[in-house]
Amino acid sequence: MNKLKTLVAVDFSKDSLTVLQKAIDFTKKFNGDVHVVHVVENSFFSKKKDLSYIREHSIKVLNEKFPAIKDENFHCVSGKIRSEVAKAAQILNSDLIIMGKSGETYFLGDSYMGSHTKDIIRNSLIPVLVVKSDHELKYKNLLMLTDFSNDSRKAIRKVVNIFPNLHIKLLNFYTVPFENRLNNYGFNDSDLAEYQLSLMQESTEKLDIFISSLELPKDVKISGRVRKSSLNPKLFESEVKDIVFDIVAVHTTGKISFYALDILEGSEKDVVILKV
Repeated sequence: MNKLKTLVAVDFSKDSLTVLQKAIDFTKKFNGDVHVVHVVENSFFSKKKDLSYIREHSIKVLNEKFPAIKDENFHCVSGKIRSEVAKAAQILNSDLIIMGKSGETYFLGDSYMGSHTKDIIRNSLIPVLVVKSDHELKYKNLLMLTDFSNDSRKAIRKVVNIFPNLHIKLLNFYTVPFENRLNNYGFNDSDLAEYQLSLMQESTEKLDIFISSLELPKDVKISGRVRKSSLNPKLFESEVKDIVFDIVAVHTTGKISFYALDILEGSEKDVVILKV
C-alpha cells in the first residue's frame, strides 16, 4: 500500500478539532500524511479581512493545538464547502476524507447529521469517513454491503487499500419478489419456504463466486453472508444486529446506492461512503 494521505475538513468547532486529533493518530499508524482544509464561505468576504490574513491567523490557532501540522499541509480556501473540500481532495490526490457528522453547532454526541457533511459526501470522488462518536479510530471488523456489481468490486478494493488489516465482512441482501402476493398466487407455507431457500442458495453461490473474483491479496481477511431483507433503510440496524462490526462501508452506486445516506444518518458506528 502507498503512503496514506488523509484530508480532514475543519471549521474550528469543538467537533471538528476532536476529529482532527483522531485523524492524526489514525494516519500516524500508517506513517501517512494529514492535510487540513478550512473553507471560508464567500459570504464572509463582505468583511474587510482577506483570505491570506484569515489563513495566517487560522494556522496560528491550529498550531497551538496541533503543532505537528505543517504549514504547507494547511489549506485555507474560499468558496462553497460542498465543492471546495472535494476539490482540495482531488488536487492533493488524497486517499480519504475524514470528518465529523455535523458542523459548527452540533457535537459528536448529537443525532443530527449536518448538511455540510452530506454535501461533501455528494461531491467527493474519494472515500469519506464520517466519525459518529467520540472514540479512537481503531477498527477490527468492517461490514460492507455488496450487490455483486463491478462498482461494488471497485469499492471493496478501495476499502482494502485504506484498511488493509481489517476483517471485511461482506453482506448481500436479497428480496423475495412479490412476497406479499404469493399466498394469493397459490403458494402454501411449504412452497414459500422452498422458494425462499432457493433464493438464499442462489445468492450464496453468487457471493462465493464474487469473493473469488476480487483477487485480493492472500493476507486479506474477508468473509460474506447473505440475508433476506425488506430493503428498508430504517430496519438496517435491526437486520445486522447479530453481526460483529465496528465500522460500515457503503458505496453510492448500484442497487444499494439509496442506502448510503440513510445508513449514514442512522448508524451508531462510523461510516465510510464511497463513490466509484
